[in-house]
Amino acid sequence: MTSSPTALPQFKSPTETLEQVFLGVLVIQPSPFCNINCDYCYLPHRTSKRRMTMEVLGKTMERVFESGLVGPQVQVLWHAGEPLAVPLGWYEEAFSIIDQFPQAKEKIVHTFQSNGTLLNQKWCDFIHKYDVEIGLSIDGPEFIHDHHRKTRSGRGTHAQAMRGAKLLQENGIPFGVVAVISDVSLDHPDEIFDFFVGMGIDGVGFNIEEVEGANDSSSLAPSPELRVRQFLQHVFERNRAAGFPLKIREFEIARESIIDPFSNRGSDGTYFNLETNPLAMINVDCDGNFSTFSPELLGQSTADYQTFNFGNVRTDNLFALTQHPAFEQVYEDVRAGNQRCAKSCEFWNVCGGASPSNKYYENGSFNSAETHHCRCMIQMPMEIVLEDMESRLGLQK
Repeated sequence: MTSSPTALPQFKSPTETLEQVFLGVLVIQPSPFCNINCDYCYLPHRTSKRRMTMEVLGKTMERVFESGLVGPQVQVLWHAGEPLAVPLGWYEEAFSIIDQFPQAKEKIVHTFQSNGTLLNQKWCDFIHKYDVEIGLSIDGPEFIHDHHRKTRSGRGTHAQAMRGAKLLQENGIPFGVVAVISDVSLDHPDEIFDFFVGMGIDGVGFNIEEVEGANDSSSLAPSPELRVRQFLQHVFERNRAAGFPLKIREFEIARESIIDPFSNRGSDGTYFNLETNPLAMINVDCDGNFSTFSPELLGQSTADYQTFNFGNVRTDNLFALTQHPAFEQVYEDVRAGNQRCAKSCEFWNVCGGASPSNKYYENGSFNSAETHHCRCMIQMPMEIVLEDMESRLGLQK
């Protein structure tokens, strides 16, 4: 890889960007409530049982479809709380409202990201009925998972999560897993690899424990990044030796980026990053407030900007956010941060500036470049995969 991009991307003004963008992901928060209490969670209001009204949901979809931003497909991600903590009947009514919009059934893909503890047969029937995609959050074997993912009374949640996973498998429902890599994970790559292979799942994505939102410190902070690299390297080698039975998101993304470096480029040749392009990702909280950029910013307090909420679906169309003073400042800083990345980082074409929320919470500013998160989750997997390819092709010096 070259040490810097051969040509810097030309960042567009908000107006120019919005003329070309399609909405890729719509994050809807049915409720901020979560039935468990992971100690690394970034959500500040996860004990609140507030719930989105059908009026707000209907208005959300009206704003989306009137915007002209709906392209070939929109992923509706029910998130920012435990989605299954909201009654199934709420979703029956919600999906019925959504399906009334023209082409909604053809263009919208519904996705749940769940802790899995509340799954039952009725939920499985619902998932089948609406062809809902689902992912589970499981950190590995019990002694790792239960270290951080507990109930409010301090009990582990692994058994309930595995019961939910088994129920999905019995119903023929495919699912992937997101595993948070924390302090306790780094010394146990073999146990984690063997566990996920033994589950027989489609794939796993690793998220390092992040400093973000309500989680203002990380158990990885005292750990040198060398330990993260050793963990990832060992898991990769175990997977390769076994014939790659496990699709690991970070390595799959790296491999695709190396084999086809233009797969994630826009028509102008620049990487299209949903989290840095206004309105490519819209996040709506249970009260109808909406934001763009990283979903982790939704509802968070900020001392540096007025707010990360740029409007409310009850009163504002989606394009109104471009006139919000807070949006203008956030976007200016996000763009400046992306310029820093483009000028300084050889991995620019892989991530397009990575996640603004990581920059803000790690570096204290959107107008910044490299983060611990991008070093561990983007750079290290790219280096590992590239080194493996070079070794197998006899290209290493």
